[in-house]
Amino acid sequence: NYIMSAIGEHIFHGLILSFLLIGIWDVTLNYEKNKCEMTYMWEMPTYKQIHLGENVSKLYPDYSLYVYAEGEYRIRELEKNKFKGVPVLFIPGHGGSHEQARSLGSVLLRKAISSSTTFHFDVFTVDFSWPSLGKSQKLTMLGLPLCIEKILSLYKNDPKPNSVAIVGHSMGGVIARGLFTIPQFNHDLVKTIILLATPAIAPVLNADQLHS
Repeated sequence: NYIMSAIGEHIFHGLILSFLLIGIWDVTLNYEKNKCEMTYMWEMPTYKQIHLGENVSKLYPDYSLYVYAEGEYRIRELEKNKFKGVPVLFIPGHGGSHEQARSLGSVLLRKAISSSTTFHFDVFTVDFSWPSLGKSQKLTMLGLPLCIEKILSLYKNDPKPNSVAIVGHSMGGVIARGLFTIPQFNHDLVKTIILLATPAIAPVLNADQLHS
């Protein structure tokens, strides 16, 4: 019995050591090279809140609309409510935040500067309390047309934009596509939708009619 117990103990310790060595190898050597190009910021980011109005706030108290700014000049321009760019609305995914628009906003700004284009992008983003998994997300979607109308109303100088480009991440892309199921929604207000990691064909869990 003593010999069998000793052998079993050695086997157990050997397995523990093997798993430890495999773990060390997996962490230090067995990894895929990161081929993604990282984004870098050169100036302080700012998220200026756009007030949607008292009536909208009462209907959708969880909704907040922001515009991304980077750099002192751009921040001063937005404080004066001077919007002259191409409006882009970023919709975060489930549990996401409006601050996730930073990478998109920063890259678009730097691309416009480095390319010396005659236009730039105004990146707006929404923040809302996503409903719990399994609950209807239709209410989350219904407030977006009001946000889009608010964005377009900010442009005072001609030529004024007549549509907003939408970038939806994950479930935010599902919400963006769901806009076109709203009977009263003017389809001409959104002519471009870009989906990032959105379960457009088959969601992991079909918990809402918007997924169908």
